[in-house]
Amino acid sequence: MAKAVVGLGHDPGIDEHPDAYTEKSLGAITRLLEATIGHCCDFSAMCRGESVFIKPNLVRPNPKNPLGVVTDERVLLALVGLARDAGAKKVLVGDNPGYGLPLSEALAQMGDFRDKLSLVGAELAFFDEGEKVELPIAGAFVFEKMLAPKAVLDSGVYINLPKMKTHVHALVTLGVKNQYGLVLDDQRMFCHRNDISAKIVDILRIIKPDLTVVDGVIAVQGQAPLAGSLVPDMNVIAAGTDVAAVDAVCCELMSIEPDEVAALRLIRQEGLGVVDLHDIEVRGAKIADAARRFKRPVIGCMGAYKEVRCIEGGVCQGCLSALRHSLDKLQAEGLFEGQAPVSVYVGNPMPEAPNPGNEIGDRWRFGNCAVDLVFDHCKRRPSAEFIPGCPPHILEFYKAYKQKYCT
Repeated sequence: MAKAVVGLGHDPGIDEHPDAYTEKSLGAITRLLEATIGHCCDFSAMCRGESVFIKPNLVRPNPKNPLGVVTDERVLLALVGLARDAGAKKVLVGDNPGYGLPLSEALAQMGDFRDKLSLVGAELAFFDEGEKVELPIAGAFVFEKMLAPKAVLDSGVYINLPKMKTHVHALVTLGVKNQYGLVLDDQRMFCHRNDISAKIVDILRIIKPDLTVVDGVIAVQGQAPLAGSLVPDMNVIAAGTDVAAVDAVCCELMSIEPDEVAALRLIRQEGLGVVDLHDIEVRGAKIADAARRFKRPVIGCMGAYKEVRCIEGGVCQGCLSALRHSLDKLQAEGLFEGQAPVSVYVGNPMPEAPNPGNEIGDRWRFGNCAVDLVFDHCKRRPSAEFIPGCPPHILEFYKAYKQKYCT
């Protein structure tokens, strides 16, 4: 059986950044992108005469700090240009940036970015405003019906354009995880616990990219996506027609074993893609020449910050990830400074010891599993602040803490 092919490009000479770049780095990235894609497919034949949809990672873009958080605009602009040069009749760009954040709102302060997309011949597709199609998912683990954006389904070519990042919840966010941006808000928080990996794999059962291109020019490590640190000189592009194979190669570039990523294990189990490196042919640069040791994300909350005394009970990754996202964001914005310590309990307590001890300051209960600890039945009144959800959204504790203590 033929091996899956992944193109790998590496140019250590790219030294500009996406918030202040010239034609020099845009040209270098365009050439690197074209060569890398050429290693894995006939891009001209793929795009010629077709409507091409490009799905970048635009998760909560911040115009003041775009580095690493979103797909590098140089890579996106270069890819649109290459698709146009290949004869694509139309190029659409779209994403659902995050729960409660429509693309139009996310890009409201990014007029220059929108103008650049228009100049290279791309049109924006707004998933929340466009037509949706309900798709049954045969053999699904958890996600039996998906409401999908019709703009993606109607395209002749669908190109997946993620950013190379670690991820507090999923360990990495590459090609497979980037497809979560196809999920609309009504279904976004459903199965967002340990089962998020199964949900991501269920999406792959019905929507498979024709090409996945991973932007690793500037990568992100550690507490990503909200509070990670940059790997500013990664300078790689990976591309392939098998999204799982591309992700497996990128994991190796990040010094993470593909088997550590739950979604990739499930993809192998379900036969939805190639995950084992001995079944993948890497063309172009060598993994060993471009690999870096990425700082891994920490999902646990206990002992993370002295201002929050957190105790984890019987808790899943959904609540841990959501709480850790909020804690990291509060710390990054300096909102813990000068605050008295508080206590947070997350998860189910043990039946034999239902009341947590050694708590100081205001008491908080996070997630539906901790609901029984909210009410003091002896005093017949609430005894703690409560953040509901299964799991709560990643910014719920951040917003509640900020409102209570920082305003």
